[in-house]
Amino acid sequence: MLLTEIGKLQDKGLNPIFSKKVDLHMQSHSCQEIVSRGFQTQLVEYFLESKKIDVLKSSYIKYILTTIDNVADPERTKAAGYEAELEERVSAILAEEQLIYATAHDGGDTSDSDRQGMWNVRDIPEYTEARSFARGRATRAGGGVEDEVTRETLEEAFHPMAGAIFDESPAFKKYVEQKGGITTVLKTMDNCYDYLRYYAVMSVFGYIKANYAGKSEEAVKSNIVAELKKTSLFLMNKLNADVLRKMGQAGADRCLTMLEKMRTVFRQRLETLDWLSDATRQEALKKLEAMQFFVGMPDNLSEGEFTLDEGNTLVEDALSIMAQNEAIRHNMCGKVEQHVRAIIDYETDYSELNASYATDMNCLIILPQFISEGLFPADDEYTQYVAATVFAHEMTHGFDANGAKYDERGYLRNWWSSESKAKFEAKQQEMIALYNRMEAYPGQPADGEKTLTENMADYGGMTLAYSLFKQKKMDEGLQGAALDYACREFFLHYAKLWLEYPTLAQKQALYLDVHSIPQNRVNVIVTLFDDWYRLFNVTDGKLYLAPEKRVQIW
Repeated sequence: MLLTEIGKLQDKGLNPIFSKKVDLHMQSHSCQEIVSRGFQTQLVEYFLESKKIDVLKSSYIKYILTTIDNVADPERTKAAGYEAELEERVSAILAEEQLIYATAHDGGDTSDSDRQGMWNVRDIPEYTEARSFARGRATRAGGGVEDEVTRETLEEAFHPMAGAIFDESPAFKKYVEQKGGITTVLKTMDNCYDYLRYYAVMSVFGYIKANYAGKSEEAVKSNIVAELKKTSLFLMNKLNADVLRKMGQAGADRCLTMLEKMRTVFRQRLETLDWLSDATRQEALKKLEAMQFFVGMPDNLSEGEFTLDEGNTLVEDALSIMAQNEAIRHNMCGKVEQHVRAIIDYETDYSELNASYATDMNCLIILPQFISEGLFPADDEYTQYVAATVFAHEMTHGFDANGAKYDERGYLRNWWSSESKAKFEAKQQEMIALYNRMEAYPGQPADGEKTLTENMADYGGMTLAYSLFKQKKMDEGLQGAALDYACREFFLHYAKLWLEYPTLAQKQALYLDVHSIPQNRVNVIVTLFDDWYRLFNVTDGKLYLAPEKRVQIW
């Protein structure tokens, strides 16, 4: 019965404990509906991750339960002993939230710690390799809480289509079936319906009118926009499409032209690398040629429209948008045509200042702001080519320690000869060692292994963009001192790209990230380029590397 009630909430776009999402099928790349661990409301994730337990208890759980009681049974709130009962219910719901969080985050602790303010909802080790914990649609009601919650009981509880395929991901099996998994969570829910009512309100908490009392109109609009992004990125992309399309219009053609030129440079480098076997080289070239570039805002967003009834409250609108968003996404299931573009339209916030590489689709995504005139100006060649280091960084992600596990179609497949793979892994160890000798902040060595893929992408991005820039200047006839001046300016502009003055606390926070701190993203990368030593007359010191230590990968 509890699983059935959870299914009903999911029909409204709310996802407690389990989540129904749409993803690419790893073999056919057709859009499939999947069942994965549930994503709690972002508020809950934030408070549990940042250890702000008292705030979660008093300002949210207690407030929500009291509000529900005042609406559902006002007399209850006046009865003797209500406050004591309320405290018990608050503690019970907090315990459930902590247990769900810990189970979903591989047993992560939610007690007091010094990790204030850090928030990462992707803590399950197998998450990247197992994006789809369980594939298929969720069919008819059934399954008791007394039973073990297995993949079979999930199939029964969530109305899945016949022949639903469930992934054998270790992460999903651990979350659902093993001791301490989600079965434990469900069996401890003595007040499960109390929890589900609370969860439903918590999911739309950002739309409740009382939250905006006393705030300016501008502040209210800003908060609502933020909440709408959480609710449906696709809707926000629809609403902002014209503005975003215009923003990226000027730089889109220049960016695409530059990307194709960098593909040519990358191809030439692959063809001449002496550490690749011929068979591996051909596979790498095949992957590079198949890589797609999606730049700016598409002319037409994927199918799907939103409608809202007149007279709705903000919460009613929010629930309607959630449900419609779910329905639009589920309508993609089984469709192969334009699947890559559709997934991007639904998963990407086009208003962000960002560029990314999608491993399982072998494509680059350059968002409109990144190619706006301020960041990718037509009349500033240095800034253009330094911005191109970011584009090439994303391109190189297809060939970093993780991306190189996937083939030209985005399938997880080993396309490496044993000899080439051994050499590739040896180069990775050299790269790790280079960063391990640096500091993340005073007294804390950098973690070259954790930041490996991003460091490899930084190196590849700089390599491709600098090669392209230097060749362009040579083609224009520059040589000698004039060429050296232009190349020095390129390095200086690259350094300015990452110029920041983080505080110690910010450096400590950055240390937990998979990217190196900005200072190391410059200081290590430049030491790998022979030209840098000559251009800046570097012959010794902390940033000097002997030629044989200058790792060269792609």
